[in-house]
Formats: sequence, C-alpha cells, structure tokens
Amino acid sequence: MTIATELLTLEQYASHVDTDGRYVTDLVRGVLVREARSGDVHGAMQIEVGRVVGNWARAHGARVTAESGYILEEDPPTVRGPDVAVVVVPRSSVGQPGRWIRGAPDVAIEILSPSDTSSDIQEKTLEYLAAGARRVWIVDPRARTVTVFRPDGTARVLRQTETLDGEDVLAGFSVPLEELFGAV
Repeated sequence: MTIATELLTLEQYASHVDTDGRYVTDLVRGVLVREARSGDVHGAMQIEVGRVVGNWARAHGARVTAESGYILEEDPPTVRGPDVAVVVVPRSSVGQPGRWIRGAPDVAIEILSPSDTSSDIQEKTLEYLAAGARRVWIVDPRARTVTVFRPDGTARVLRQTETLDGEDVLAGFSVPLEELFGAV
C-alpha cells in the first residue's frame, strides 16, 4: 500500500516516524510503501531461518540481519528490509542515512505472508538481484517450499523433502527443509 505522492530522499526517509505500529515501511523509488505487520507464523519462520543461517554466519565471520535497511538504489532512492539477510563480508553502515547498508546483501531472504502478492515478491526479488544480491530465497511456509533465485535468471524450487544449501555463496551451509519447516 503506497501512502506518499511526493518523492522522498534517503535523509527524509531516515527521519520518517511511522506512528502506526501495524505497519512496516520500505522506500521504493522515492515512495514510502507500507506493508501490514506480519503474523505469528511469519515471525516464527523468520526466527528459525535467522537461527540456521546465523549459526553458519557465526562460524564463517558473516553477518545476519533481520528487517535491516539496505540501500538498493540511489536515484530515485530504494531502501528495502529483507526479512532475513546475510552479508558474507560485513560492511559498515556508519555515515549512511538511517545507518542502512549500501548495496544488497549477499543473500536476501523473504518469507511469504498472506498479504504478499506475486507482483510484490517478483519486484523485490528483481531489485535485490539488480543491486548485487548473489541469491534471493523466497520462503513459503504454507507450501513448505523455498525458491532460490540467481543473478543469471535461473531459479529452483525446493520442496520440504529437499535440502537447502548455500551453494557457492554460503559455502558449507545446508539445512533439510523438513527441519526448517518442522520448527514452525
């Protein structure tokens, strides 16, 4: 749901205060976009995904964030907050508006909510990849699948009986999806 008609700068967005706790916001091509706050299944899945990638990250010197801002585009500005993100070589956010990280995370992970549309998810996926993400994982708790998108345009849908691995981006990472979805 879009709520602004005037394009915002990164600095204006950084100073924006949303007084309605029912929404989270992104900045998409200068426009403030509100999304309904997620429910319990989404939150539980976010914690579980964060836990499994966080264990890998701790052992490999990488960093995991949840809903932290990434500046994907400068003009017009786009700031997205993936549900979970992995940055293999940590970058500093010091001096950035909102203390957001410039550029996409190495792996952007979005967890589907009932309010998500396929167009919204496709738009986010393409933005992450265009900004330099090396993988985008779309986690669907209802279908119990994870779709892995790559910059070369290929994608693979993994079912609950399969194992998600980090390929060459998160070398050595793997988790059986039965384990991942079984916790939620």
